[in-house]
Amino acid sequence: RDRDNPNTVQHFNMGPVLDEKKHKVDGLAFLGLSLAMKTDVGHPDSITHQTSFDYNLVQDRNYKYLKSTDDNGWLGGGGEPGPPKSWKLAAKDSAHVEILRIGTYETALGGLPKKAIYEAMASGNILIPEIDVVPTAVVANGDKPPELEIRFDMDPAVPDFDDIDAPLPVNWQLKFIHNQLFKHFQFPSRFCPGAFHSTILRKAEFRSEQHRKGYFEMCDKAIKKWREAGPKLLNEGPWEPDGTKKENPGKCNSGVWLFTDRNNITDFIAPNFFPPYDTPNKKQMILAFLNETWDEDSMSWKKCKTAEEGPPTDFTLTDFIFSRSPSNQPPKIKEKTVTNEDEEAEEAAITKANLCFE
Repeated sequence: RDRDNPNTVQHFNMGPVLDEKKHKVDGLAFLGLSLAMKTDVGHPDSITHQTSFDYNLVQDRNYKYLKSTDDNGWLGGGGEPGPPKSWKLAAKDSAHVEILRIGTYETALGGLPKKAIYEAMASGNILIPEIDVVPTAVVANGDKPPELEIRFDMDPAVPDFDDIDAPLPVNWQLKFIHNQLFKHFQFPSRFCPGAFHSTILRKAEFRSEQHRKGYFEMCDKAIKKWREAGPKLLNEGPWEPDGTKKENPGKCNSGVWLFTDRNNITDFIAPNFFPPYDTPNKKQMILAFLNETWDEDSMSWKKCKTAEEGPPTDFTLTDFIFSRSPSNQPPKIKEKTVTNEDEEAEEAAITKANLCFE
């Protein structure tokens, strides 16, 4: 983060992939959150996947502060309606947060086959908690001209490992899922594009430094309002990938989505790891995953705290109760039909959780 301007962060959009030599195509497929929302000021064909955060509170649609952007204009808050309502390219809302960039579904290109994703999610090898999040800042990244991003940082950045009764950080679910995915999947194109964020505009040029200051003051007011209200669930509808209402919703519906690209969502992956998350066993397992960070410079895992200081590394989950609702089914899989009985899900969860401590 720029010391002279707290609303500016320095980072590259493209993080290092796992194996540059075998990474052939910079594809756009990813797993992440959808924050799309249909609004009166956006594109008429936009769909809704959440109503907790109206991005228009931080978007300058009247160009009071901004003098120019790229052709796409505002990406969230309903997207761009196009002429004559707006003079940018007409486009549906594509607001999202990437957790794992897949790139392509072709192994030969360095990507990950869809079948591998489906099978990992359906088996219970990846624990998806019920996701509630809150925006933590609006920043300009290091591009020139910059992109404007809504950040979903884990706050505090380092959990309290010493007090088991201390609340988990806000937005902990994103790092918890990210770390599991990074440990489970090893493929050349794997990476995560920097801090968890949702890009709302590209090539942002302000009318003046004073206008820039005014814009971020407006954003800070919106962030303060959202932070005071606390983390919110997404996909409250709940909705299908195409925006239609889900006919048989499960117990928890704020999960992750599989995107071919930001404009095309193919699957919703429901939570399989249910609240509450403050029981000792669940809390210790969550903290163990949060105690590691993927270091892009060394391409290796780094501990937030040493084994002696951090959560117990010899922790086992033999008494961990993994509650699973029969109505929460994994994505519909054409290649293979997968059943998810309670005992199978619990066994898979316990096995996966124990493996991470070996």
